Amino acid sequence: MSREKLKALEELQKVDLKIRDLEAEAEKHPARLRQIEIERGQAKTALDATRGKLADNERARRQNEQLLGLERDKVKKWESRLNELKTPREYAALARELDIAKKTNLTAEEELKRLIGEYDDLRKLVGTGEAGLSEKEAVVTREGQEIQSSLDAVQTQTQELQAERARLIEECDKSLVSKYERIRKQRGGVAVVPVVSGTCKGCQRNIPPQMANNLLTSSEILSCPNCHRFIYAGEEPQGDEAGV
Repeated sequence: MSREKLKALEELQKVDLKIRDLEAEAEKHPARLRQIEIERGQAKTALDATRGKLADNERARRQNEQLLGLERDKVKKWESRLNELKTPREYAALARELDIAKKTNLTAEEELKRLIGEYDDLRKLVGTGEAGLSEKEAVVTREGQEIQSSLDAVQTQTQELQAERARLIEECDKSLVSKYERIRKQRGGVAVVPVVSGTCKGCQRNIPPQMANNLLTSSEILSCPNCHRFIYAGEEPQGDEAGV
């Protein structure tokens, strides 16, 4: 009679373990979705930063082109005036200004060359970043749909198992169910285990020999003195398994 009561709890335990596994599986999916969304966000942030640098480069190039144009006009204007000056002092002063303007032009031209080279590099990076972001968005879309489909399937299976669980509880001894619930919460979902060769298969520790004998002869429901799980006599290993 006691074995039949424990058998009913065992069937309930099988369903509870399946529900536990489904819940653990369901927890993995949102974590994966968060991860690929983070990766997409990182790709977008990097692309936005590169686009910002490209925009800064374009502004700097326009400013340098305007400055270079003004300085070139200034040089042409001053060069045309050199022959009009009447005193050496005026000529020397304008020549100094002309030299400064030419050096400014040279610096602006070098900076403009650098910005043009940087612009080409940034455009390539933007193209690479756009392709990378597009790939990440495709992953989010594809895996997001797969994850939602998996979650829907898990939810359906869980609902079916919960219905099966409710049916099995009705078949269990009510005086044992509350203790079963307490033990399984404390012991990783496993509250009913066999004893094989005197060893509790829940905690892998030996039980007293007299208790092992009582499992075979007594109708009393016993618990492991070490882990407090419900125990019953399991099948003894035979042949090679028993070392014969």
